[in-house]
Amino acid sequence: MEYTVTSNRKVCGKIYGDKLTEDDILNAGGNIEFLIASGHIKAENAPKALKAVKAVEEAPPVTQQEENFSAFNSQEIGDK
Repeated sequence: MEYTVTSNRKVCGKIYGDKLTEDDILNAGGNIEFLIASGHIKAENAPKALKAVKAVEEAPPVTQQEENFSAFNSQEIGDK
């Protein structure tokens, strides 16, 4: 399988836009899943399973609801 470098950093000795093979990445000690997840490479002609994983990773971020807390301690009464 072939991959394209999409990061501005060097990946396994290749720069942005260069093509990599699976063997190039593995021989350099790289982790294909990590490089894809972190946006350093993208798969060319990716199998359906890999596309499904990427779709799950792109879920919207979960936000916590803000709670209203008083800015003052209930023990404080006016200026002293």
